[in-house]
Amino acid sequence: MMVAQEDVEAASGLECELLGKWGSFGWWLQVFLGCVCLVSLVGKRFTDKVRRPWKVWFFDTAKQGTQALMNHVINIGLSMGFGEWLAVDADPCNWYWINMSLDCTLGVAIMFLLLRLLQCVYRSKLVARPELARCGHYGDPPDTKIFLRQLLDWQALVFVQKLMLAALVINFRASMAWTSTALLGWLDDFPRAKLVVVMVLMPLILNVFALWTADSFLQAKTNDSEEVQVRESLVAGIPAVVGRDVPALHAQEEDDSIMSFQEWKRKTSQPPRARLTELTSI
Repeated sequence: MMVAQEDVEAASGLECELLGKWGSFGWWLQVFLGCVCLVSLVGKRFTDKVRRPWKVWFFDTAKQGTQALMNHVINIGLSMGFGEWLAVDADPCNWYWINMSLDCTLGVAIMFLLLRLLQCVYRSKLVARPELARCGHYGDPPDTKIFLRQLLDWQALVFVQKLMLAALVINFRASMAWTSTALLGWLDDFPRAKLVVVMVLMPLILNVFALWTADSFLQAKTNDSEEVQVRESLVAGIPAVVGRDVPALHAQEEDDSIMSFQEWKRKTSQPPRARLTELTSI
């Protein structure tokens, strides 16, 4: 009977340990999760239509890596705090799952809107700093100072987002605690399995989705609208023989596996008239 009681106490102790001692099971789970998320962003680089140079990709990825670390630390603190302060029957593992799920779904949408709002502020007549609104552009060659400025802006937006999500959780704590208990309650008797689900399986799916989505609006955009203008000009005023060369040109661009920074910059920021001149000279 005493041994059984000790096993129950040990299980209940593991149940709410999001981290545990240094080098414990929870720490290794988080290292594994971080490595998988990094590999997913490397894979996304090779699927982009215009492949970013490694330094530009590193700058874009560093923003999300810093955000992920900041979110993780804040989520652990909030989860432990909510488990103690809020008069709701939910353990820290459940609260962590709630915070993480909100970060990777609603939080991504909030970050997109906040980033667009910040860009509008930079472009406004009051601030008149449109160069600061060019997310993903770091100069030629890429400048660490420009990156650090964008990183600071991004982390400030992350902090605002966390305040908004924390207020949402506090206001709807009862319904959110009930939902987490309904979905995760069957794992209460299996603390290690619950830790894997809360710290690896669910974050793996949601974080990869969030990272890929955020990376799409953090990186410098190819000027699709400018390409449309070039195509329209080709159709309107240039012989059709030139237009027939356009698909071949784009096919050649997509086949290039190695690209210099200057070539990448030309593809992403070349003015329409320059592109038109280049095409007509074929």
